[in-house]
Amino acid sequence: MSLKILGGFARGQVLAVPKGDLIRPTSVMLRRRIYDFYQDLEGVTFVDLCAGSGAMGFEAWSRGADMVYLNEVNKHVLMTLEDNRETILVRNHHKKCGDIACSYFSAEKWLKQFKSTYEKMSKEQQEETIIFLDPPYSEQRIYLDVIALLKEPWYFGQLWIESEPKKGIPQKILQELGLTPVKVFEQGENFIFVTNFPQA
Repeated sequence: MSLKILGGFARGQVLAVPKGDLIRPTSVMLRRRIYDFYQDLEGVTFVDLCAGSGAMGFEAWSRGADMVYLNEVNKHVLMTLEDNRETILVRNHHKKCGDIACSYFSAEKWLKQFKSTYEKMSKEQQEETIIFLDPPYSEQRIYLDVIALLKEPWYFGQLWIESEPKKGIPQKILQELGLTPVKVFEQGENFIFVTNFPQA
């Protein structure tokens, strides 16, 4: 199985996906919906806390993101993620593009470590940061822990949350947690809930 980058300077380039059911990539249609809206990400720092194949992060990179962080807790999946990173950088070495960093931590641990880096960024860079949260849908604890960390408050960027109502965390619960949607992108029952920090 493979995925293709949908837009930007790396459009059509292929990403490998681990065999089996180790990951659940964001569907092509849902990825297309959100990136049709956010087409130009020049100057953005993009963080994928549960990266899997890295499709969402590589898509952001192809559309101009200055820095992409891809974090993955499964070592086998991380190997594929790092292979994708090397392949995509080699293919596009002649183009002006941002950097990509891969890491191996839990989402919560990575975010706690990132906080010190984030606090040294300029106000503009902080506001131009997007964190994408898409853990296994059943891992509701990860959703809750990450949201709690971002509400401390220290984060002044955007959060994209992918889930679905039956196996994951419903939009209603996200709003009950105090998150105000800026935009919601839907494909079937799956959705990406976009919200800004700090909350109004």
